Amino acid sequence: MDQRALPEQDFSAFADPGRFSGPQRLRVTEAMTRLEAERLRVVRAMERGQPVAARVLGRGGEEINRNLSREVPAWRTLDSINANGSVEQLAVSLPNNTFAMNAGLRMTSVWHRDALSPEVRLVLSGEDPEVYFFGYGPLQMKIVDRVEVLLAGPVVRNRTTVIVVRDAACVAAARHYWDAVRATAYPCAAEEPPADGLTERQRRVVALLLTCSSDEQIARRLGLSVRTVRTEVAVILDLLDAPTRFVAGVRLRERLSRVTS
Repeated sequence: MDQRALPEQDFSAFADPGRFSGPQRLRVTEAMTRLEAERLRVVRAMERGQPVAARVLGRGGEEINRNLSREVPAWRTLDSINANGSVEQLAVSLPNNTFAMNAGLRMTSVWHRDALSPEVRLVLSGEDPEVYFFGYGPLQMKIVDRVEVLLAGPVVRNRTTVIVVRDAACVAAARHYWDAVRATAYPCAAEEPPADGLTERQRRVVALLLTCSSDEQIARRLGLSVRTVRTEVAVILDLLDAPTRFVAGVRLRERLSRVTS
């Protein structure tokens, strides 16, 4: 199966997870400023053709994603901070992440909660609480095997780039930023569900419904039988007073639009 079945868990320790203290934000901001300075130093060196331990992963979204997919199988660990995201992006990235983790990748993924829509937060709340976290992390980056960091690179011919940096000072700044962000993090599954009466399993099913997953895909992700998933979907449709999955999605989004950040 794509994802191990997750037990019911008690997240009462995260009674007010949506807040990040002033000192936490300050520590993150200071670490982010240091990392941004190192990133700019590396980018300028690359632009001037000066020697620096960095390379361009790709130019433009299509090339970046293609080259990234080639490199991921060689990774052993990944510490990822995601500054934003959409449900459509999650529909692609979450299964890819699960595939990589099933192949042996050890991943921790922190999402910048302040920049996420309620829909995205709901989708992530149904993911593995040992992997996916909300936190305060405005600058996106990925640290691979603790020795290199993926960051935004220079704009080349009006196309964005991603660079892979092994420069020691930049990697050290990235680790410092990671530690500051990780200190703010809590499991995505600690978020309160937007619909009353949902069990933990039903909430995961609802989250996957938002990414247009089929019953078969949901069954594989959650380690359930297709029959069990169909039963849970029927309960959810009844709870939302929706005759179809499409209408359920519309009504769920209506509820989510009333959720305050």
